[in-house]
Amino acid sequence: MIKNMLLFKNKSVLFAEEDAIARANMTGILLMLFGQVFSASNGEEAYALYKNESPDILITDIKISKKSGTVLIRRIRQDDNHTPIILLSDTTEQALLAHITDVSIDGYLVKPIEPEKLTHAICKAIQRTPKYKGLTILTQELLYNLDTQELCRNGTVIDLGVKEQELLKLLISNYHRTVTKKEIANTLWPAETQYSSAVKNIVLRLRKKLESDILISVRGIGYRLDTNKI
Repeated sequence: MIKNMLLFKNKSVLFAEEDAIARANMTGILLMLFGQVFSASNGEEAYALYKNESPDILITDIKISKKSGTVLIRRIRQDDNHTPIILLSDTTEQALLAHITDVSIDGYLVKPIEPEKLTHAICKAIQRTPKYKGLTILTQELLYNLDTQELCRNGTVIDLGVKEQELLKLLISNYHRTVTKKEIANTLWPAETQYSSAVKNIVLRLRKKLESDILISVRGIGYRLDTNKI
């Protein structure tokens, strides 16, 4: 089962692979993850699609004709250091690994590609770009997409109430510190003066839906997310 299948439904990916069967198989997987998938059979075609379509991420095999994967990446990196790039290969030979050390990539996967490893590599690679700051990996199972305001567990969207949604976004945006109970109350119920029981109840509801110990209580102060898991 492919995890986090709903995370990139409003994003696009460019995939370059020379082998027609492998390209078709991978394209099918990527279509379950992304809203748009552009596929290319060689380096020239891939570069043309990159220039015309401006994909959000590039995944390329290292062995493609009319520009190898590394040549394609170097050409793109002359003007673009922001688009995440994942390189695929059917070997782990040291000579090959040494050859790509000067290529700026965000991930390297050895064929055959396991769908879950591919998804994990995409999640990690895509987070470094400014337009993906809204994507937060909470745990191995939980991811939050600020663009779509969806919390996903293993590819399934978790239904959150309005206040649960607001609390989660508040905690994520302040993940580096403890958010006080008063801050939570002022954000969720700005017109209320009595907030102690309301805050406790909404925290319990959110924690139950997270099914994780990532939401930590700091005694006498408030709540925070466990940054060791993010």
